[in-house]
Amino acid sequence: MKTDHPAPPLPLDQGPSLRRWLQQERPRPTLHLSDTDRLRQLLQPCDVLLVDGCTRLDARLRTISGSRWTRVGLYIGRLHDLRDPALRATVTEYLPCEPDTQLVLLSTPDRGLTLVPLASLAAEHMRLCRPRGLGGDDPQTVIRYGLSRLGTHRPMNWSDALALLLPWGLLPRHWRSGVFARLIGRTLRSLTGSIIGDAFSFIQFPVLPLVKRTEHDMARLYRRHPRMFFAADFDHSPYFDIIKYPFVDHNDDRRIRLLPWKGRIGALQEENRHAPEQNAADDATTTNR
Repeated sequence: MKTDHPAPPLPLDQGPSLRRWLQQERPRPTLHLSDTDRLRQLLQPCDVLLVDGCTRLDARLRTISGSRWTRVGLYIGRLHDLRDPALRATVTEYLPCEPDTQLVLLSTPDRGLTLVPLASLAAEHMRLCRPRGLGGDDPQTVIRYGLSRLGTHRPMNWSDALALLLPWGLLPRHWRSGVFARLIGRTLRSLTGSIIGDAFSFIQFPVLPLVKRTEHDMARLYRRHPRMFFAADFDHSPYFDIIKYPFVDHNDDRRIRLLPWKGRIGALQEENRHAPEQNAADDATTTNR
């Protein structure tokens, strides 16, 4: 029977070096896909952030899950967004920060579940997911659950690292997530977003359940992956809204072919209000994809 006891660490010359190897970044796309400034304006406490990372670890998780999104973060908000003074004290003790710092609960291979400033994710391509119809004290309960798990997950051990190095591409796609869930420990489960999913399960909020009919013709929800959550579960969930924010490419890259937009400005009018130096009568351009 599988337990969650941490596996013996690697020798000092292998453990950290293997984690560093997994965290080495691959070249990022020249076109920045996320507008972090607009994102920070739209975020609300308890929003979920999906991260499309570019490390070797992210590449492995992408192969296993079949989704471009590899990490899951929970937006905590600023200190004044936490109603409970005890939670504010926990946050300031764990990560001393300014009162207006926007914080995200995120797992990393070397620190486990941790708090990071939103600004540290500025280079990442992210997607914003918002739980639908969540109100009252539920958002604060989800955040409290997540913060209560700070410090309970250790850095990645050797068994998790070796599980990532298996040739997952040789397995049929529909087998990968199930086999992966049986092989890994708590730290790697937290990297895929299981802690965030558990926080929503704590308030009985479904992420991406299986719906089955009982013998009395009643619907019953079951967790799709009983042992863990993946970023794809939040991305595909009908209970989370994908919050899209306008993005206009200001990168003058001659390799990208631009075609004149002959129709009405329409949805780009909001962008024009934020760019007073641009004449509203000018033709907007859009990237030919």
